This record gives sequence, structure tokens and C-alpha cells, in this order.
Amino acid sequence: MTTPKTVQPNIAAQDAFDAEPAASIDEAIQGTLGRKLRESYDEVVREQVPDKFLKLLDQLKQSENSTKG
Repeated sequence: MTTPKTVQPNIAAQDAFDAEPAASIDEAIQGTLGRKLRESYDEVVREQVPDKFLKLLDQLKQSENSTKG
């Protein structure tokens, strides 16, 4: 049984794609993006965990402790 040509991967197209040079970003833009990403990450880390999630985590701990004992 053979695979129809329409389903077979196009090796030549993949080789051409692999041969393309990697895209580059200006260092100033890259630095700005890095700072903005760090700022966004820091904001998310500082956010409080909602009470609903804290309750769920407590329930999970209790269920784990009850199965261990």
C-alpha cells in the first residue's frame, strides 16, 4: 500500500524552508521587548491568587493527605 502523492510531505519545500536565514530583530527592539515582557511577568507574579483557587488548592491538599494516611 502506498501513500497518495497529495498526502506525502514535500521534501523539496521543507529543504527550502530550512535554508532560509533566521529572522533577526534590532537589538534596541529586542531590549524593549525583553523589558516589557519582564514588566508584564512581574505584574502577574504580584497579583493575588483568587480565593476560589486557594480553596481548591486546600481541597487538593486535604484529599492527598487523606489518601496517604
